[in-house]
Amino acid sequence: MPIITAKCTQDSADSPAVDEYRPGYPRFSALLGSHNSFQICRRFSTLRTRLLLLKQDEISLLEEQLEKIDADERAPLFLGSRRDDRNLERTSTLSKIDHALADYDNFVERNRRMLECEAAKPRNVRSLQNWVNGNGCLSREETNYLTRCNDLRSIASSEDSAVVRFEAWVEDGLVHLLRKLQNNLHPNLSQDPHVFLFPTPFVGRVARILIVLLIMVLLSLPIIICHSVSSSSARVAVIILSLIVFLAILSSFITRRTTELFLAGATYTTVLVVFVSNTSINEG
Repeated sequence: MPIITAKCTQDSADSPAVDEYRPGYPRFSALLGSHNSFQICRRFSTLRTRLLLLKQDEISLLEEQLEKIDADERAPLFLGSRRDDRNLERTSTLSKIDHALADYDNFVERNRRMLECEAAKPRNVRSLQNWVNGNGCLSREETNYLTRCNDLRSIASSEDSAVVRFEAWVEDGLVHLLRKLQNNLHPNLSQDPHVFLFPTPFVGRVARILIVLLIMVLLSLPIIICHSVSSSSARVAVIILSLIVFLAILSSFITRRTTELFLAGATYTTVLVVFVSNTSINEG
């Protein structure tokens, strides 16, 4: 069976292993509850859009009905005073519109919250697919939702994308390099040799150490190179190349927002330019 990996948020000393739950939904629920990354569900985009269109058209018909009632009204006084209005058909139509709009607004708000959920990470979806295929304790029809990758959303709040990527690398490294030591140093919440649920603090610490090392390299390496060369054109080339690498890493691992990339790039370039300028003055 393919390997499934994740970080666990449960205390392994107090919580039973995933495999101690009975096969089926009890065990699958225990696995999904072991970490927020497995809190994945379908958005049902097509169905939601279909219902939205139907509710919208229902209100449109009521709107047309109200406009017709107003146009056919023979007593102008009824249109100028709500208290004196005796047209029961208009009152009934307005009541239906009120209920329809309340339902419509509630549905739109629910859709908005679902649309704000981030797409489920392919890595997490593959892990769940591997577990379902390897255990075979759930109905295939009832786990078929995991195959609709484009419609899957993560319920949990978003995390730092750079940390998530580095944590994934840490998990892979632990699987391939520390498979034997993992059970001794950090108890696994699953007895299945193909399932690795790593403690969140441990994985997070290692991932953040790697991020700090990467930041130190990105900041110090260009400065060291600029300090070792005397040509101004070579230093400018180093700054430009370093900026390209910095923005490429930033856009791949952390953010794709234009404003954040611009501010980070401008700050990074400013630091390098100030250093090069000071170095040139001292050498002069």
